[in-house]
Amino acid sequence: MLSFLQNLKDKFKNTKAENLYENINSVYKKLKVIYDFDSIPEERKQSLKKLIEANGYLPYPHIKALEELSEAEVLFGLEIKWKNSGVMGDDGEFKFENDKISPAQRAGYNDGLWITKEQHNVKLINLAGLGNGNKTTKTGKFMDWLRQLLILPVGCEKSKILGTTIYLIPFHPREFGCAYLPSSTEVSSLLEDKKLDDNLGIDVKQQVQLFVQLAQLAGHCVIYDVLPQTGRFSKMVLANPSIARWYDTNQLISELENEADEAAKILKDECDYDAEDIDIVKDIYKNTLKSGSNSLSEHYQSIYDKFENIILPKKRSLSDEMMRKDSQVKIAQRAKDLIYKVNELSNVQACEEDIQKQKDSIKVLIEEGLWPAPGGAWCSAGTPVFDRMSETGDYPVFKHYDLDGVDV
Repeated sequence: MLSFLQNLKDKFKNTKAENLYENINSVYKKLKVIYDFDSIPEERKQSLKKLIEANGYLPYPHIKALEELSEAEVLFGLEIKWKNSGVMGDDGEFKFENDKISPAQRAGYNDGLWITKEQHNVKLINLAGLGNGNKTTKTGKFMDWLRQLLILPVGCEKSKILGTTIYLIPFHPREFGCAYLPSSTEVSSLLEDKKLDDNLGIDVKQQVQLFVQLAQLAGHCVIYDVLPQTGRFSKMVLANPSIARWYDTNQLISELENEADEAAKILKDECDYDAEDIDIVKDIYKNTLKSGSNSLSEHYQSIYDKFENIILPKKRSLSDEMMRKDSQVKIAQRAKDLIYKVNELSNVQACEEDIQKQKDSIKVLIEEGLWPAPGGAWCSAGTPVFDRMSETGDYPVFKHYDLDGVDV
């Protein structure tokens, strides 16, 4: 994921990195036409200019910028910031060295000490959340991001304090709406501004990249979370099954059903329960492994708990055995074979872009009972232990234990 921001020089189709400023100028000129830059009344220009030049930025809260500024006014205000940063001339054209697009580089920093300077600020920004929630449920789009850029405070050039650093929340497609469970390293289609795509041929990924560039040129460094995790069935996992640990829940359920048979024999020999009741609970236990609730009467619940006490150590050992390398190699290969077949891929190592049928791939894996392992619970240790499928049978449920063997 880090490569997304490392590769900022190779932006648009058929554009060489050494001509980056020419490309930005070309795109920016079109933006000014699309948003009717010349429509701003002179009185309004002078009012905005006075305020921005007095502060170095426009001291508005974001909601005021959303409700009071036209797109043309946003661009007008940003031109003042870009000129103050020394990257735009009076003719409205960008002029900068390609290897100094970063404000830290332009300020003479050769390391990361700029972020430790006293009075330097960092602002966490969720691009999706920059829309006007009072008027729409849609996510923030490109011009909303530029509004935020216009109102970000600048630093102090004399003291080498850079402008507010933008700390971007991950902007990828998400599982369960969580930014930290990306389903791929692509940019979420929900962020796309169709107007820019239709008029400039800039897709959603290029829109985010352009924003990052314009932010840097305005004096704001941009940092970003490099995530150590992905969504369970992310394209990264599907393209590279060996990077995940896998559970074969169908196999585990089959083995646990056998354990239920053995537990029933033990209970019949050692307990005073009626043999018929034990068989009834055994069938309930087996069914619950696949789906359903174990909500029982007090009598049957006591028998069910006996089953669980006998079988639980085996649940733990079966999950541990499945996590061993020899088992994981086999399961990961099965997953890979299924995924590659669905996506009509050869045995050559795939990348995320090759996973064109993500939903179909997930469906086939689930049908085969193949699930990537979950993350551990807070303060858990060791292997997550497969317990059963959910009540609806849609997903596996795991137990998590701490170092002392306590269920957390």
